Amino acid sequence: MSSSISEQMERELMRKLKDPRVRYLDYFSGEFDHVAHLTPDRVAQLHTLQSIDALVGRVWSAIASSPLPDTTALVVVSDHGMNTEEGVYSQGYNLVDWFTSAAGGAHHVITNRHPMTEFKLKGIDPFVSEVITPSQESAYLAGESGQYPTVVLDLDGNERASIGLRNNTLNLLQILLEQLTRKRLPGNVRRAAIDAFFEILGRERPAWTRNVAALEEELRALRARIEMQQKRAGAEPSQWTREQRDLGLDKDARRQANRLEAWKAEDRAYSDYASTISRLLALDPSDFDPGKFKIEEVIPRRSLGEPNSIHALQNYVVGPGPDGLLVAANGNLDMEKSFRTLDYFSAIGALSVRNNVQKAVSPHPVDFIAVPVKDGIWLRGSEDRQALVFTRHNAAGRLELRYMPVSHLKQDAAGELHYDCPDWSAGFPLELLEDPLLDVPPAEREAWLGEWHEELDWLRAVYRTKYSNGIIGLAEELLSDPAPSPYLERKRRLRRADLLVFASDHWNFNVRGFNPGGNHGSLLRVSTHSVLLISGGKDTGIPRGLRVATPYDSLSFVPTILALMGKPEPALPGPVIAELLATGH
Repeated sequence: MSSSISEQMERELMRKLKDPRVRYLDYFSGEFDHVAHLTPDRVAQLHTLQSIDALVGRVWSAIASSPLPDTTALVVVSDHGMNTEEGVYSQGYNLVDWFTSAAGGAHHVITNRHPMTEFKLKGIDPFVSEVITPSQESAYLAGESGQYPTVVLDLDGNERASIGLRNNTLNLLQILLEQLTRKRLPGNVRRAAIDAFFEILGRERPAWTRNVAALEEELRALRARIEMQQKRAGAEPSQWTREQRDLGLDKDARRQANRLEAWKAEDRAYSDYASTISRLLALDPSDFDPGKFKIEEVIPRRSLGEPNSIHALQNYVVGPGPDGLLVAANGNLDMEKSFRTLDYFSAIGALSVRNNVQKAVSPHPVDFIAVPVKDGIWLRGSEDRQALVFTRHNAAGRLELRYMPVSHLKQDAAGELHYDCPDWSAGFPLELLEDPLLDVPPAEREAWLGEWHEELDWLRAVYRTKYSNGIIGLAEELLSDPAPSPYLERKRRLRRADLLVFASDHWNFNVRGFNPGGNHGSLLRVSTHSVLLISGGKDTGIPRGLRVATPYDSLSFVPTILALMGKPEPALPGPVIAELLATGH
């Protein structure tokens, strides 16, 4: 089936090359990606490369016989590398199973695909976008997986996993409500639980009240856009002429209709969330009776709530304590004994397998964890091997970074970070100091790494190291500039994961179907190294036989292509590959 689709795509591309009105064509092949995921066998991979090479040859021949060969460019680019090594099988670690276990917090886990798809008939359905794996060991949400999933996991990240956990305060409040409504608590325990409930809610009340007010203001603006979009949709013709279809107007109308439906769904979901939180904030200790309302009326369903702080993730509540709610000597609820907590940084960092059958592969599937902090990023390899990557913008508005080794980082309840500053040594995240390919003299490395440098300076120094331009990629992933509107910034902030977990070399988290051949997704150079080949007719201005030795990253691709087309966009991120334009266009 897949080969027939590829063959048809090729036929259509060749036909369009003969049409001088068509100025841009693209063709995607996932052939090598699929084979390299399946097997590390060199011969099988070589045969696939030969097949792709033959395809490129056929396209180049078709360009030569097309009406515009002298002004046509053929661009070949890979979107990533592949960590595949003959004789080594990539090992998979099932984070879904771990999170649903008691050791991982007994969460109901939501993913965008079925875990272990190849072994399920349900996995055949290509339109599945939401799957919930319930925990059989849930401490307080048994049978509630459809309403209260508490972990969202990026299932197909290969060598990395984006993990979002439900807001820790919502966990605390729901556990207390569950105990108050479903348990026969002694009077003193009941009073202590109610006091604790309102004390916790009171700490969050100012921030949550502001958040609901801001959300309602953003929704009013969204509804205004919905109204305008509805008028636009109503003005579209019911029938399209051939000329309109040729211009793509019918497709644009469908896109606009889909956007309208997406906005309406967002409005409903955010409105339900705001209403639920408002009812929670309206609860009054002087007139509090858990029997007067249902938990789902005050604890939002199918929502993670606000992102967690590092402090929350280091003290994450996963259920009531083994002896239930307990009262301390002073009459207050004993918060330490009444709840079971996990430090997710320590727990995930300590993951290991007992039966490791490959000497070349570590028994520890997790390399390090990355999370944003104020003005930077925290990288955690272990308690002793951590780092802070600080960021700032210089007078020219360009991003600058500097790297500092730390250890034993903790965040207190007020949000302040506390950590030790150890001496430089090998083994800190990204392994920059000891990497022989870091383009900084060994005697100057400690000073250089601790100084401020712009992104391009970092790229030139680190691109050949084990983790390539990982320090820049982390900043791009975790510390993006604010979105153009408060509503879009809210969506971006809520989509950002609590934890970004990177797999150790030759490990993967692709629980959709573990890839034994190889993987990608990490910051390892072998996974990020990309190929860019450009060949053009004599009037394209593309130089022949040029090898570009200067390091560039993927952000340079689109600006470079647009510049070659004579349509430069200077506002785009990423510099143009100057060597390609040096001879003029």
